[in-house]
This record gives sequence, structure tokens and C-alpha cells, in this order.
Amino acid sequence: MRLLRLVLLFAAMFGIGYAFAAIRLFPAAEDPTDVDFTEIPDLTGVSLAGAGERLSALGLVSTEQGRLHHGEIPVGGVVAQRPLPGQLARAGDTIVLTTSAGIETRLVPDLAGLPGREAAALLTRLGFEIEIEETDESAVTGAIRTEPPAGSSLPLPARVRLFVSQGKAIVSVPDLHGRHVDDLDLILEEVELRLGAVRYQAEAPEVQGRVIFQSPDPGAALRGDGFVSVIVAGTPPDSAAADPGRDAVRDTVPPTPGNRQAPGDG
Repeated sequence: MRLLRLVLLFAAMFGIGYAFAAIRLFPAAEDPTDVDFTEIPDLTGVSLAGAGERLSALGLVSTEQGRLHHGEIPVGGVVAQRPLPGQLARAGDTIVLTTSAGIETRLVPDLAGLPGREAAALLTRLGFEIEIEETDESAVTGAIRTEPPAGSSLPLPARVRLFVSQGKAIVSVPDLHGRHVDDLDLILEEVELRLGAVRYQAEAPEVQGRVIFQSPDPGAALRGDGFVSVIVAGTPPDSAAADPGRDAVRDTVPPTPGNRQAPGDG
């Protein structure tokens, strides 16, 4: 009987010790329902300092990570946050804030002389919305100008109007053979062409002052504002001979496909 009591006492003490050890070594998991959660507020537009104060009052921690350009929120204001507004956080959790770098601006580049397609692509890469307007105000094809003009600083998004010249219309070169040199400017002006180099050939049998050769040939296709050069029979009048720039005009005449070489030209 005594032995039985000793066994029962030992068993009871062992059970109590085991239970105590189990509680100490393997504590029960915390009940998540006992943790206090806080709803994260929407901090959009709030200054970084103000957002930090609001989060701190809720037991949360704030940190800034990166900046983004924004057209409405001033510099330093919150533009994004993680976790998002309305989600739940526990005391001590960190809220990551992204702030505004202000309005992004771009300078309109000088595109004059670039092919129209390249000019449009460059404006697009810079973030501009573009509107292309074709014009014939220049004899040279390609971009002419922009509105607003080159050098303007624009806040994005912004629209830029790009004027692209298709060049002057193609016209037919008139026949100048036999026409007097004094009439050539007016004749060519009527078809939007210009007089280029004027040379004289003293030994020509034709009537002095009359055209004996022209380049391009009559009927050739030439873009408006193009040049037509001529050789005139006789000797130049004193006024032309005294003007050294008259013959030098030939150097500025653009080459025309299919032009014949003038007699005596090397």
C-alpha cells in the first residue's frame, strides 16, 4: 500500500514537471486576434514631414524612397505609398513614401533642316505630343520651325506644332532661247524660278543680248525657286561687267539632274 502511494506521488510530480517544462519550452502561439491593427491613411499630396507625423501618431514608421515628376503635387509632397491606403498595419510597421519632384519640363530643340520624320521622332522621344503641318513656304524639304519656337521651356505634357516643308511645287522650265537677257528675271519669276549664272559668248553669230543656251533644258522639271543658267550672245554690258557677283552666281546654283554641260564649260 505504501509502495502504491509512492508510485502515485512520483507520477503526479512527474506530470507537473513535464507540464511546466512544456509550457516553458513550447509556449503557445500568440492569438492574432490579440494584435492591434491600424488602417493606413491616404497621404497623397501631404508633405513628407506631415506624413511622417501622421504615421508616427499611429505608431507607424515612415521612410522616403525615390521621387517622381508630377504635374499637380508640389515638390516634396507624397505621390505614392506602400502599403496602399486602406490596408492594415501593425504598430512599428514601415510605410514607404515616394515624393514629388515637381513638374517636368523640356526645352523645344532646334529642328530646322532635319528631315520631317526625324524631327517628329525626336520630339516624341522628348515626351512632346506633336502636330505636323505641311507647308510650301520653303524650297528646301524638311523641318522649318516649331510653335512654340526652339528654346522654349514647356511643362510636360505639352503639344508642339512642327512645320514641315514639302518643297516648292515642281514646274516646267520655260524656253528662253532667243529671249533678251533683260527679260529673263520676269519670265522666270512667273513660274517661280530664278535666274542663275549669266555668261556671254562674244563670237556667237546670234543677235547680241539674246539667249543661245540654257540649263536646265526647256520643259525640264524643276522645283520652285530653282535656278536656270544661260549663255547670252555678245559681250556683257558695262553694268554687268562691273558687277563681279553676277558671274559668281553660278557657284550657288544647285546641280540639276539631267542638265547639259554648257558649251565652253570644263
